[in-house]
Amino acid sequence: MEFDVDGMTCAGCATGVERVLRAQRGVRSARVDFVTGRASVELERPVDPRALAEAVSAAGYPARPVGIVDARARLAELDRASRESVRSLRRRTALAIAACVPLVWVAMRSHHLWEPHARDAAREAAREAGAGAWMAAGDMRLAAEQWQSVHAQFLLTTPIVLWFAWPILRSAWKAASARTVNMDSLLALGIGTAYAWSASVVISGFLPVVGGRTVPAVHFEAAGVIATLALVGRLLETGATIRTRNAVHGLAALQPACARVRRDGTDTDIALADVIVGDFVVVRPGERIPVDGRVEEGASEVDQSLLTGEGVPVAKRPGDTAFAGSMNTAGAIVIRATAVGGDSVLQRIVRMVAESQSSRAPIARIADRVSAWFTFVVLGIAILTAGAWTVAGDGMRGFECAIAVLVAACPCALGLATPAAVMVATGAAARRGILVKGGAALEALASIDTALLDKTGTVTAGRPEVVAVHGVGSMDADAALALACGAERLSEHPLGAAIVRAAERRALRVPPALEFSSEPGAGVRAIVERRRVAVGTPGFACGAAEIGGRAARVLDDARARGCTAIVVAVDGTAQAVVELADTVLPDARASVERLRSLGIDVRMSSGDDPRVVRAIAEATGIEDAHGGERPDAKASRVRSIRATGHRVAMVGDGVNDAPALASADVGIAVGQGADIAADAADVVLMRPGISGVADAIVLARRAMRVIRQNLWWAFGYNLIAIPAAAGLLVPLLGWHPGAGIAAAAMACSSLAVLANSLRLRGAAA
Repeated sequence: MEFDVDGMTCAGCATGVERVLRAQRGVRSARVDFVTGRASVELERPVDPRALAEAVSAAGYPARPVGIVDARARLAELDRASRESVRSLRRRTALAIAACVPLVWVAMRSHHLWEPHARDAAREAAREAGAGAWMAAGDMRLAAEQWQSVHAQFLLTTPIVLWFAWPILRSAWKAASARTVNMDSLLALGIGTAYAWSASVVISGFLPVVGGRTVPAVHFEAAGVIATLALVGRLLETGATIRTRNAVHGLAALQPACARVRRDGTDTDIALADVIVGDFVVVRPGERIPVDGRVEEGASEVDQSLLTGEGVPVAKRPGDTAFAGSMNTAGAIVIRATAVGGDSVLQRIVRMVAESQSSRAPIARIADRVSAWFTFVVLGIAILTAGAWTVAGDGMRGFECAIAVLVAACPCALGLATPAAVMVATGAAARRGILVKGGAALEALASIDTALLDKTGTVTAGRPEVVAVHGVGSMDADAALALACGAERLSEHPLGAAIVRAAERRALRVPPALEFSSEPGAGVRAIVERRRVAVGTPGFACGAAEIGGRAARVLDDARARGCTAIVVAVDGTAQAVVELADTVLPDARASVERLRSLGIDVRMSSGDDPRVVRAIAEATGIEDAHGGERPDAKASRVRSIRATGHRVAMVGDGVNDAPALASADVGIAVGQGADIAADAADVVLMRPGISGVADAIVLARRAMRVIRQNLWWAFGYNLIAIPAAAGLLVPLLGWHPGAGIAAAAMACSSLAVLANSLRLRGAAA
């Protein structure tokens, strides 16, 4: 169950929402990401989603259950809300800066008036003017100027704190109402304490007496500068956060909002939401394809690069599949819609990327645990700081240091360290046609040291073609092929598709099949024209019967040439041997060498004949290759490699690879594979071949390096900034950063984490 949550401004807000959700009855776990504004809840028993949304809304964060909506509409809504948020922040920040500049000038002049030489100058001016009791007159003149300065600071600071910085105060109040704290709680305490103390001085008309004279001990400039810098940081952080969503926005924008539908012989432009499965959609040159479908008329070249990462346009002819979001570059085509709206491949990709961007990597648990208690610890440190300086005899210094501690601390940097990098990295991967299912998959991928490859559709083209059909029994070769085609027509396996294409090329009459069944890695069975037909490996097709004579010789010859040979058995007797060849992809050997250069041990496991597998392995430079392995054997091999301490990535594309994909540390499904393979995988490559495997590993390693840099920076910053703000450097160097510098450092801390994460957007794989 998922919810859209508004009003979150930092990782601390997300932690507070998680706490509220976990406290509700029936909730097993909750995960909230403030960057995407999405909460995911796992339930122990059925719970009304409206009740959970109301609980979160009552805590100050308006929430609503996520319905089954078009991803494009959802992203458009997010985009509108983000733009409005940026506009509002920009206005507030500009006005705050306009008020803060004269505030700082007045405050600096006021500090100048506090200095001894200012008092001496005032006395000298009074003496030269001939005023009686010139020393007292000079002091009164100086006090009057100080009083005027304090009033000016009060007038300039009040709108900054109570109006321009209202979003920060409101967020802190929401958190307090929900009995929790967030980053804005620290900022609000720092701003509020400095402003409340200073305003009370002005309103009461009381000025503390220091050295026998009145001195305005106020901190208006601290409150104003903190609020202004916090708004500047919030504005930049919001902009950077929006930029991290660009990958999802870019993918969603590929799908047109309208489609040209042909109904009753008339072409009409209608909204995409009104297109139904079975509609004929007309796509002219230069237009994007609005739905998934099968080409019925025309021929064209389609650019699928933004969807699959393939740089060369793909030819589309009648019978070929076209995907929503692809660009039709040449001729006009007519497509029969097979998937519309949220069911299209593009929409599924958008949802997958959005989900992966909000998921946490295991390394984030460290920051999560620290962030959960961070604000309470900082509050304790601020109280201890004020108490220690008061005991030391400098209560005013303790007050200033306590404010600086509250302002300098930055749990947002900790909270952003992992999700920001995961979001940017998964978005960058999506633009390359690599779909990574979340932070856990990204972290696991970065530690891979062994890659186990399937053969068909990974290192080979995955589209084998029938080279020859050899009759080995009493039946004519074409007659046996027709029966085999009848059985294979219901199969999803590439070899079965090749047999169907061969029968179509020979214009054979293909009879229908009944009682179809398949055994992954072995073959298919069916009743065709009242005869039991089995197509597959010799042992599967003929059972216990021994294959000899011509059939055995044909099988041996085909395998010796590196071809795949399958047997067509009718009523338990071998009638034909179908010889197929699958070409090695042009970049397969280079991709294997690149994986080795990354320190990856590359191996192969296939259900095909061992001799065929060895021939393909030699062509691609793989030394450790095993053939004749069924799905359970592949999964067992994965587990045995992992048992030796290796981190294994399994790369496959078919139903028979699903168990091994699920057994590996990281399962990688290649683009054109079956849906079950993609579901079992952690990474999906949208283009054929294994070149994307190395790209994914390189990007994952860079992402983990950035995450570690972010965490080191976040921890290191707080370990240095908090003691410095508490006044640790005063007895050593005689210097204290002050609340203004602390506010600037706090803003820079979060921005540094975001900027470091955004470097992944342009990282070349």
